[in-house]
Order: sequence, then structure tokens, then C-alpha cells
Amino acid sequence: MLSSTRMAFRRHLAAVAAPLLLLACREQPRPLIGAALGATLNEAVTMALEDVAPPGTPPIADTLFLAEQSSVAASAIELASTLLTRPNLVAVVGHTNSSASLAAAQLYNDAKVVELAPTSTAQLYSSAGPFSFRMVPPDHRQGRVLAQAVAEARPNGARVALLYVNDDYGRSLRTVVAASLDSMQLRVVADLPHLDSPGRARTVLADIESVIRADPNVIVWLGRPASLHAVLPAIRASLGELPVFASDATTAWSLSGNVDGVLTGVWYVDFVDLNATAEGRRFRERYRTRFGRAPGGGEALAYDAMRVIVEAIRNGARSGDDVRRFLDELGRERSAIQGVTGSISFSVDGDVRRDPILLRIPSPDSIATGDR
Repeated sequence: MLSSTRMAFRRHLAAVAAPLLLLACREQPRPLIGAALGATLNEAVTMALEDVAPPGTPPIADTLFLAEQSSVAASAIELASTLLTRPNLVAVVGHTNSSASLAAAQLYNDAKVVELAPTSTAQLYSSAGPFSFRMVPPDHRQGRVLAQAVAEARPNGARVALLYVNDDYGRSLRTVVAASLDSMQLRVVADLPHLDSPGRARTVLADIESVIRADPNVIVWLGRPASLHAVLPAIRASLGELPVFASDATTAWSLSGNVDGVLTGVWYVDFVDLNATAEGRRFRERYRTRFGRAPGGGEALAYDAMRVIVEAIRNGARSGDDVRRFLDELGRERSAIQGVTGSISFSVDGDVRRDPILLRIPSPDSIATGDR
């Protein structure tokens, strides 16, 4: 049995230690969340933080925003290196696309910092490392959706012009789409790469005659909408109103770029339909009020990505490894998170458990009125 003197000493020690422990907890630096995105996606992330901690309330974490001016590898590595110089960095919401996210992934994995990419689809990202997560499914699922759409549009025989941008995004997606088309015995009559920047290399504009000579009855476009906008009038002038199916890069055009109606009716892959749920519609209207324009799926995915990281910190995550474990447990040991984009949990490869969807670019009139 302890003597009364020793018991008194222990009580005194506890009385002194408790305030010191509380003081240490108060002085512990908050975890830092980074964002490395383009302008509108960073706006969505800002809105997510405002929803979590409105002005005048203590922030849940420190944040550092870096605007991605270019999606090329060198720029992504530079931004990631800058973020990783900051102590207490536990996660980064970014980067803007597959090329950038893949370029930075090794740096984040080496530093044990979670990278949560809102819109990166390249299949290679699934094997980038245990700290690499994303809010969208990989390209092979997008490939199946596009091939199935072609089969349904041309059940009596498709002749496909497969046109893809010659970068990490386009080449990766072209491989899986071509495989899906082949598995459904859909014939590819033109398989042409292009670059988006005239003057640097062969662009899709130089191959218009090749496309027309191949006489396709359906176009599959794996690239940016601006280039599709440049060539589609010439293709349709020769081949008529053939169906066009585009990859997820075309999403933004449905919101702000179809002023002249050139891309009206183009089907495109998306990962979110904000009109499909009450939560999505509320997010769209709040974003429009806050920033003066309608959001797309990318903004909603970036918003939810930040909310997921914040939820990890709310549940005690104080390191990148803590955040990684939290994300791994979603849908398993923990309930999936319900966001504006739907239910959020991740596979063992860090891919969100969600299938792509097909939407159609509306007419300029319906965009202007919000009737989509």
C-alpha cells in the first residue's frame, strides 16, 4: 500500500501535470491542408472551408492555396515542392488533371502526405502509391461507358473516328476506349492523335480530311472542348449530324462555352449530375450566388474533396498517415461520407467508388435559363 506521503505527491504531480498537458494541447500546431488547383476549383475549396468554419469561428485547420497556372508536370512538381516545405502538411487537394497529379504523386507519397485529386482519371494514378486518392473513377470505367454508348447509338454497325489529344490524359484514355470498342466488336476507321496548341505539332485541324475520308458514322472525342469546337462544324458539314461522344474533359463547355451552339447535343462523360439531387441543386445555387456563375462537376468534386479532408481532421487526424487511414476506412470501418456529389468512399487503390455517367450539352438558351 502506498504511504500517505507518496499518495499526496502523486496527487500533487497530477494537479501540476493536467494544466501542463492542456497547455501543450492548446499550443500544438493545427494541421495544414494544401490546395493546388485552378481558379474555379480553388473557389469551391474556399467555399467548403467557409461552410465548415464560417467567418468569426476558429478554423479547423490551417490552409495554403496555390493556383495552378499550368497543368504540365514541371509546374505540378514545383507547386508540390513548395507545399512540402511547410510543416504540419497532412493533405493536398489537387492537382488539376491527370498529368499534374501523376507528376506530383511520388513527392507526396515519399513525404507521407495525402494527395486527393478531384478530377484526375488516368489509370496509372491507381498505382501511384498508398497516399494517392481521387474523387473520380479511373479511365477504364469511362472507356466502358463510351463504348456502350457507341454500341447503343449504332446497333447495326458502328464506324468510329477515335480522336484523342496526344498527352498523358488522351493516350491513357485512348488505350482503354479502344480496348472497350474492340471487346464490343465496334470498328474503328480513324485513330488519330492531335495536340491542342497549333504551331507545336500536328493538330486535329490538319487531319480533318483524313477523318472525312474514313467516313465514320460516330465520333469519339478524347480531348478538350475548344479543339472539338474548332473542327466539329467542318466534320458535320461533310458527314451530317452524326452522334458525338466526348470524354470528361468536355464537361466545362456545357456550362459556359456553348454560346454559339456548335456543341449542342454532344454527349459527354461526367461524374456528377448536380441536377439529379436536392443536395446538388442547393450546392449549385449557393455556388452561383457566391461566385456569380454556375459550377460544374469539377467544382463539386473539389468541394467534397476538401470536406473529406476536414472530416478526417475532425476525427483526430494529425498527420498524413492519419488522413490516409481515415480515407481507407470509409465504407469499411467507418460509414461513407455523404457529399454533394453522392456517397464517398474509396477502393484499395484509392479510387472513389462511383461510376461515370453520360450527359448531353444543352442548347445556349437552356444554359442561360438554367433549364438543363
